[in-house]
Amino acid sequence: MTMPVKPETLFARENATAMGPYLVSENPPHYLSAVELSDIPEMIRVININKDIYNGTASFEYPYTEAHAQARISRAIGYTTDLGYNTHWAMRTSQEGPLMGWVHVYFNPNTDELHPETGKPLKIAEIGYWVSPEYVGKGYAARSARFVTHEIMFKEFGCDIVRAEAYVDNKASRMIMERSGMICEIEATTAFIPKLQEERVVCCYAVHRNESTRSVKSKMK
Repeated sequence: MTMPVKPETLFARENATAMGPYLVSENPPHYLSAVELSDIPEMIRVININKDIYNGTASFEYPYTEAHAQARISRAIGYTTDLGYNTHWAMRTSQEGPLMGWVHVYFNPNTDELHPETGKPLKIAEIGYWVSPEYVGKGYAARSARFVTHEIMFKEFGCDIVRAEAYVDNKASRMIMERSGMICEIEATTAFIPKLQEERVVCCYAVHRNESTRSVKSKMK
């Protein structure tokens, strides 16, 4: 499936692509499926366990309120009905189980990065994720990032490059990126973090669908 273009009419969400559930792993049981409004209570509970998710992400607040969760999941659902495909998944330990982690992708709207051989605009996505502190260190984030990158972004959407960022000192997140097949392309650059209202030093990772785009590197901020 190539990446769809936004239509003039809304899609029925039940007909959208990439909704899941996807089986990522049988042992341990690990599924990805579209986030739902019913995930709000568990999302609030998980993010408020401690400040790990807040400290490791650029946009998730602490304390995390019902209004935060409602706005974020409603926005994700809105993207799906606007575009006809889903880009926000909950990690779960069963198909209908509670949310225990989060993965999202955003497509780069800029078309100034071109394929070095064909000259066509590249399809580039950026991925982000977090996992409940109750499941840290069990491989859920790395498996999710790898699955979304290779099975959904590359195979279903035909993306050329998937990128990710992490705070330079966030060793856990950087390890997840590396385990998902990404390579660090920029060791240190600055990025403005709206929730902090300040710039932080981040590193930029990427994985390429094939070698032909390897020369197209992440850009400095």
